[in-house]
Amino acid sequence: MNRYFSDIVWPTVLTMAIVVPVLITYMPYIPTGGYDIATSITQTLSSSLGNPFRLASTYLLGDLAPYLYAIIIIYVITRRGRLTGLGKYLGFSWKPILGLLTVPLALTLMVVWFLISGLLPLIITPLAPLPEVLTLIYTLYPIAISEEVVFRGFILNRLLPRDYNASTLITTVPAIIVSALYFTLAHVPVYLAVYGIKNPLPLLTTLTYIFIYGVISGFIYVITNSVVPDIIMHWINDYLSMESITYPAIPLPAHIIIPIF
Repeated sequence: MNRYFSDIVWPTVLTMAIVVPVLITYMPYIPTGGYDIATSITQTLSSSLGNPFRLASTYLLGDLAPYLYAIIIIYVITRRGRLTGLGKYLGFSWKPILGLLTVPLALTLMVVWFLISGLLPLIITPLAPLPEVLTLIYTLYPIAISEEVVFRGFILNRLLPRDYNASTLITTVPAIIVSALYFTLAHVPVYLAVYGIKNPLPLLTTLTYIFIYGVISGFIYVITNSVVPDIIMHWINDYLSMESITYPAIPLPAHIIIPIF
């Protein structure tokens, strides 16, 4: 527990370093709302097609990619240029703590999330136009990879107790909750811009969905010791969410508010 409280400092600093610039960026939208995430991303990708430098910067510097680069640079500096252990440091190891039950449980948690989100019955035929391919790639990197590495591979990993295992799984719950709260906090400015400060119900509903996702992805990370399953789940969620918003003819349950995170 001592490590948990001592290591909460850097995750908190990193989260605030993410939240503050995003809040400033979306401040003009917050009083009234109306910001469209899916349209903004698709328009950005489409408009960058004619400019290779702009296209490259969109993918390489989008979402939390700059923060991921900063984490890597700090790691290399503190390790005096050595890259040994970088993969583990970013959460790319694989150390299942529940033996043969680990993969089935991780898959079950993924299914639970897609049932909660309403995306499980959604079947989308891959679309041919290049912008759709760009969206598919963009939701993988920078979105899914950078966010999962930052929030699960780095932040959650800093908060977890040392040498936890199946018998002490309960001790990971506080770290998972805190990391899920930080993950949700990072998305508050964006969804304030979407719904505005005068429309709290859909805002709170969306943030609740994001928090639940953060908890589920946190448990998946804990039992697998890897961000890869979370990256896959995040990627599928965001791509299907964007497609369902871009193509509103796709049927979804009426009560579902799909967050793109």
